[in-house]
Amino acid sequence: MTGSGWSRGAVDGLGELLVDVRSVNGKSLSVKTRLPAAIQSLEREFDRRVRARIERGTVSLSVQVDRSVGAVGALLQSDQFAAVSRKLTALAAEQGLAEVSVRDVVVVLLALRGGSDGPSIEPGAGMSDGLAALLDEALDRLVAERETEGAATREAMREALRELAAGREAVAARAPQLIADYRQRLLDRVREFLDGRAVELEEAAVVREVALFADKSDIAEELQRLETHLQRLGALLDAGGAVGRQLEFLLQEALREVNTIGSKSPDVDTAHAVVAMKSWIDRLKEQAANLA
Repeated sequence: MTGSGWSRGAVDGLGELLVDVRSVNGKSLSVKTRLPAAIQSLEREFDRRVRARIERGTVSLSVQVDRSVGAVGALLQSDQFAAVSRKLTALAAEQGLAEVSVRDVVVVLLALRGGSDGPSIEPGAGMSDGLAALLDEALDRLVAERETEGAATREAMREALRELAAGREAVAARAPQLIADYRQRLLDRVREFLDGRAVELEEAAVVREVALFADKSDIAEELQRLETHLQRLGALLDAGGAVGRQLEFLLQEALREVNTIGSKSPDVDTAHAVVAMKSWIDRLKEQAANLA
């Protein structure tokens, strides 16, 4: 399912961070992260936490250091600004350089909090509570959006499932009449052929032919299996949760039964119903790909 989530907040030692998480449809779970150099060592931890919340889709996660005016203003009021200012002033005096400006201090602070030259979190140090809270907040928003989309998708799938069930009922209702229609057409053709000839109609031969046709065109088992699949599909939709893969499997099985029904039945009305059912199954398969 598609969705997005974000969060923003200050994290000790890292500054003001922006966390953005987005997801698009996918049959499996793929997590792509883009992190500042200072927290590159936490990539596996980010990946683990995302996978604990998301089961399917392509997820893109990015963390950025906020370099906006508001964030810089916060730096100017921090104890770290004063410490860096004192250190830079001492170094400038030691090296005989010009006086240190506010801009010089801000540049160093931004580098320390997000640049490639700043200090990094050591591997194994773990994710701080503040950073974990920001990530959880962004993931909460992403999951909420995915659940909203999932609810709408399920309702659309229920409607498509009702149409598919209606097609099955139409085929089931038509099936008993096919044998009677075939028998009548066969009798009409035979009588037309024998008309004016000194040959009598052999009822036994007609009965055998009709029996063969009935055996070849019997779709009772396919209709029964299709009904079972439809019931299971409905139950999965009502159950909720991560059911996308199960839905796709059942829809593939339902398509198999519908194809068999179409190949067995020579009836035009049944053929039209089969085409409609296959269309609904294709639509359901597309929608199932949007569910986790």
